[in-house]
Amino acid sequence: MAIKGRVVKLKFVKRPESDRTQVPIGVLPSMLVGFDRVAARPLLLLPPILLDLILWLGPRLWIARLASQASGAIVLPPGADPTFVEQTQALREALTDFGARFNVLAALSSLPVGIPSLMSGRMPLGTPLGEPQGMQLPTLLALLAAAVAFTFLGLAMGSQYHIWAARQVAPQAEVARLAPAWGRVAALSLGVYLGVLGLLAATGLAATLAAWLAPWLGLLMIFMALSLVFWVAVYLMFTPHGIIRYRLGVLRSIVESVQVVRWNLVGTATFLAIAFGVTWLTGWVWSLPAENSWYLLLAVVGHAFVSATLLIGSYAFYQSRREWTLQIPQHLAALQAGGKTAPRPGSEGRGG
Repeated sequence: MAIKGRVVKLKFVKRPESDRTQVPIGVLPSMLVGFDRVAARPLLLLPPILLDLILWLGPRLWIARLASQASGAIVLPPGADPTFVEQTQALREALTDFGARFNVLAALSSLPVGIPSLMSGRMPLGTPLGEPQGMQLPTLLALLAAAVAFTFLGLAMGSQYHIWAARQVAPQAEVARLAPAWGRVAALSLGVYLGVLGLLAATGLAATLAAWLAPWLGLLMIFMALSLVFWVAVYLMFTPHGIIRYRLGVLRSIVESVQVVRWNLVGTATFLAIAFGVTWLTGWVWSLPAENSWYLLLAVVGHAFVSATLLIGSYAFYQSRREWTLQIPQHLAALQAGGKTAPRPGSEGRGG
């Protein structure tokens, strides 16, 4: 009996490049990129260390006199409630302590683009060299002028530091130059500051009006405002990266930041969570040395290393995710042209 066999041919068809998208970098690999670049180029630590040394050991611009005047201007009405009196006294003490510690030079570490600084947040009173020298700002106008000047200078320093960080992940690419980057970052910062002030004013008014109806409504308005600020900050977090890395305008960088976060929400949230956790844990360690001890210098170096690692890691993460995001329209067009069903949005590249 003859048995006729059948020959089954298997054909492996290679998908064309137009039908695939490049898998973006993960969260931990991007942070490892930052670690590797900083370990290979320790000079990246120099700007944060120098700024912290200036704020720690250098001369100060104090506002203790202005804070004392503001504290004395708080007048209690006759027969005030004891609880209100206690709260007012606590507010006066907080103002006095803040005025004694605050150094206007801390504005050199500006937001949203600035050189990372440990001392700008810690605001030390003492130094290993003894009593710090400084000058009291006499008027509120002098304080405003100094704050604006040092903030503007800090944005320039921060822009240059971000340019340096961007070049670590794209050494062959052309990144922004200092002058245009400085102007766009300043415009972005002005918009952020005005937006925050406007939101605070609107939230305060809305919370006050809502509290007249019910106290819990006022708290709800505040919670909603904080939630809005959080999500706006998340979706706009890569705006400086677009300005520095790809020389984009402010509005274009905002649009692309929203797009990148929208298509990579899980990965972005994971990156932020890890960065916040690392910053919080290491910040607790950096707070252990006393202000008048040279051991605090170790905290300054450690903070500079962690901050530089996270900053360069964020540029590595953004660059990879942006390139992947820009491929999505071409990928979907290729699928539709081939008569295939487009994948569910976010099914590729959304993970960490």
